[in-house]
Amino acid sequence: MQIDTGFVTLVLGFVGVIIVMALVGVNLWIRRTSTVRVAAQRLSTIEITLAPEDREAVATQLREAHTARGGQGLGVTPKLPERVHPGRVLWVDDDPDTSMSETIALQKLGTTVTKTNHADAALAYLSADTYTALVFGIVPDSDLDAIEAFVSRARTSQPGIVTLGYAAPGVVTDAGDFTLVRDPSELVAAVIAPLTIA
Repeated sequence: MQIDTGFVTLVLGFVGVIIVMALVGVNLWIRRTSTVRVAAQRLSTIEITLAPEDREAVATQLREAHTARGGQGLGVTPKLPERVHPGRVLWVDDDPDTSMSETIALQKLGTTVTKTNHADAALAYLSADTYTALVFGIVPDSDLDAIEAFVSRARTSQPGIVTLGYAAPGVVTDAGDFTLVRDPSELVAAVIAPLTIA
């Protein structure tokens, strides 16, 4: 009995292709289902190394934010760290979409940003989770007494939280019991300062 070598080669080639496809599929399936779970209280033990392209993307977002705010502030990109701990920011603003570039910059720096447009919702978030910073928008007709009361309640819920009032262009006010920032770079620098690894 003679065996056709062409047929054997074809069968072996077909089997080889099936094996390679199966290995690739298993590899993709394993990568797809990989999940890292870390308890919130252990986030401060994680270190994120920021690549130069990440820091450049942050600088680009800050320039866009500076332009969107009508050139308010210095427009100077802060020295960005090479390593940070992940952070969580709660941002309260009547119009949360006006600060997209700032949000993207913070996310590129390893910070999760949760946005809401209502103080009561923000207080509910604060009672449910831990945040490293609280940012709230201040516009010309903001009720500063209400903001002070809100900040006081937020600090009661989470003592030590960084509280930042992000002033819109044209707002002239003395900061109360919070840090007032006007420039996107100032905002980002204030949020990541406690997260920076020396």
